[in-house]
Amino acid sequence: MFSTSTPRLTIRERSRTANYPTQALDAIAQIPKATEPPELLVKLVEATTAIGASASLYTAAIPEGGLDPSCLTLFACHPDYAHAQDSLGPILAHPWFRFARTHTLPGTDRQVRVEESTDQEAIDLARKYGFRSCFIVPTPAGFNLDRIEMLCLGSNAADDFDGAEARIVRTLARSLAAELHDWLTSYLQERLRTAANLKEEDVDLLAMEWRGLCTKEIAIRTGQSIASVNSRFQRINTRLHCAGRKASATRAAAYGLLESS
Repeated sequence: MFSTSTPRLTIRERSRTANYPTQALDAIAQIPKATEPPELLVKLVEATTAIGASASLYTAAIPEGGLDPSCLTLFACHPDYAHAQDSLGPILAHPWFRFARTHTLPGTDRQVRVEESTDQEAIDLARKYGFRSCFIVPTPAGFNLDRIEMLCLGSNAADDFDGAEARIVRTLARSLAAELHDWLTSYLQERLRTAANLKEEDVDLLAMEWRGLCTKEIAIRTGQSIASVNSRFQRINTRLHCAGRKASATRAAAYGLLESS
């Protein structure tokens, strides 16, 4: 996909070319057309190239209702980087992701702290694969959710994302992160709804649990008996592979199912 040795314009140089914003936005606008993660990766590569970045990485940690979180990661960069990073450790332990987990505003590599023993090694490895400088965009999934998403754009040039001149690039990066977030939310919603065979009334029950309603309140609102409400939750818990209704509601919320409920 990407070469770490091919000479190319820096992002700042690319941003001065004719029709740069239009071309970049057109590529970003293709993100929703992807149907599966492999196709999304292709469109992420195209958007990364249109922005002028040397590489990019998008990852999301998704809570699974008491189980270990699942992780979706797209490496839009030299293919060797994914294997090299995996050998070093999980991407969720990377200092970039720690930044995304603890910040709501985007930042550059200058703001990433070296705290763990493997942090510098991870940063040095990324620099070999197109991330000499980078811009990290955290995307919190919503209030009181543990789902964390991160887009990291990389450049082979130092300080390519700093200063007023890079403002348009940072704006495009946030637009790309927002499109990726929307795509992932829609994808997860459909995936969980289908896998657990969830009906609208099941989602409504989970939404009421998520809002903190007790069994009696849920029974009154749905016109069912307390026993029926408990029985339905037991079936939902089984289908979602969760130990209890709170864990089921947390998983449904993390997958975006409760956003419109």
